[in-house]
Amino acid sequence: MDPYSTLSVLPGIITMGFDILAFVLILRIYFKTKRTSAFYIALAWLFDFFTVVHYGLISSTYTTGTAYRLGFLLTLTSTLIFIGIVKWLKEEKMGIAPHYVEVFSLLGPILVLYLIVIGMLMEAKAPDLRGFLVLSSSHGIAGLLFMWLGYLVREIKDIYGKKITYLSIVLLIFGLHLLPIPITYTLPEQAIFGSAVSAFLIVALTVLMIRLTSSEEFLRLKTMEIHEVEIEPGVRIINQEEYKKVKEKLKDAPVLAFVRTLNNIPENWTYYFVTTATKESKVEAISPMNLERMTELSYKYLKAMEEAGSRGIILIDCLEYLIMYNEFTSVIKFLNKLKDFVVSHKGTLILVAERDAFEDQQWALLTRLLEEAKE
Repeated sequence: MDPYSTLSVLPGIITMGFDILAFVLILRIYFKTKRTSAFYIALAWLFDFFTVVHYGLISSTYTTGTAYRLGFLLTLTSTLIFIGIVKWLKEEKMGIAPHYVEVFSLLGPILVLYLIVIGMLMEAKAPDLRGFLVLSSSHGIAGLLFMWLGYLVREIKDIYGKKITYLSIVLLIFGLHLLPIPITYTLPEQAIFGSAVSAFLIVALTVLMIRLTSSEEFLRLKTMEIHEVEIEPGVRIINQEEYKKVKEKLKDAPVLAFVRTLNNIPENWTYYFVTTATKESKVEAISPMNLERMTELSYKYLKAMEEAGSRGIILIDCLEYLIMYNEFTSVIKFLNKLKDFVVSHKGTLILVAERDAFEDQQWALLTRLLEEAKE
């Protein structure tokens, strides 16, 4: 083994370790959630492990057979990631918009241009024409697929937040970095740098994938039992006495609730304890200042209920508490956004509030919200 290959061993070992870690953890998530996206993503990291092994083989002893196997494994890995993320979008009820299809249709001509440029650059230096053709094609296909996925995953940013933005950026960079790799096979001093960059990007991808597939948003999406409940769609404002009756009426429904008290919460409800002491809480908790997070959870819940063929019911039993930690205008904007989600998904938003706890102007704005939902 030459000194350049020796220096690239450590990044390869680190990469293979993270590949196996991602495979095991994401496969466990598949068995827990039965989401097929997790299964394909887990398989992708397993085959990436074998791909990295062949990168090591080809950098130490180049053979045409190794080039063929590396090309096949790299293309298979990118295909599995592609299938996994597309299934992920489908599970989130995100259809692929026409402009994404238009971009995808450009990948063929771009790939041909890429191969022409690589061929012109390496015509005299390629160690083996047949093997180099396979390597160039596989890196071009994989690079373009990863870059396109980086563009595509932004569709679920509203559900997963900044983590998806980071994943989008890393996918784009990872795809871009694959394109010049065939050239480095004849330049071992550049291959060292390339190995380190690849290792860093793969570690970043595995960490992000593990975090995303382990997140509440990913784990909570499952088939919900449908319980038909006689409750009108739109927005309702009720007091504490009415809340007791509604709680009994909706005890078998998969309600999403944001609450301040944990007494007698029905088992079928998905609830979040709204508190500033989120780290000390022994149940699912959310800060009263994190209105954006409540919006994301509500949006995903309504889409999951729609997928199950039912209507979502969101209950907020902490309005006064939200107003204590946010400006009233911010809370109204939050409620207006929830109202729009609820109306568009034919769901119900229940606000538990006592008239005496609000100023006249505040109460007028709340009741106007109710009137607008009925229009």
